[in-house]
Amino acid sequence: MARSSGSSGSSFSIIGDGIIITGNIESKVDLHIDGEVIGDVKCLSLVQGPASKIKGAIIAQHASLSGSVEGSIDAGDLAIASTARIGGDVTYENVTIEQGGHVDGKFKHRSNKSPNLAKSTVNKSELAIPLELTEGDRAA
Repeated sequence: MARSSGSSGSSFSIIGDGIIITGNIESKVDLHIDGEVIGDVKCLSLVQGPASKIKGAIIAQHASLSGSVEGSIDAGDLAIASTARIGGDVTYENVTIEQGGHVDGKFKHRSNKSPNLAKSTVNKSELAIPLELTEGDRAA
């Protein structure tokens, strides 16, 4: 695994080709995976190379997937390349799938502004007084 800093001060980590990591990965920096990970991956931004394999869940704000994933994906912005092979359910805010990209699972859109279904939109103080009919009244 290598770590590098860019000119902007942001850092990223690389898991190179031929490296196999068994266990969960949680990173507060960007992550580039060309090797194999057997475990969950949680990071800010993930770039997966076309020859890489991930066997576990992925949680990332930004994910660009080109390799094999066996597990669920939860991403804000998700890009699935033509070489990607995904076996698992996908939750996303924005998704792009290149022609040839393969997903075997369910897609579920996640909105940043999800409605609060418990909140009432009716102001009960403005409700009309119930109409009471007497014996001689007729309904229209």
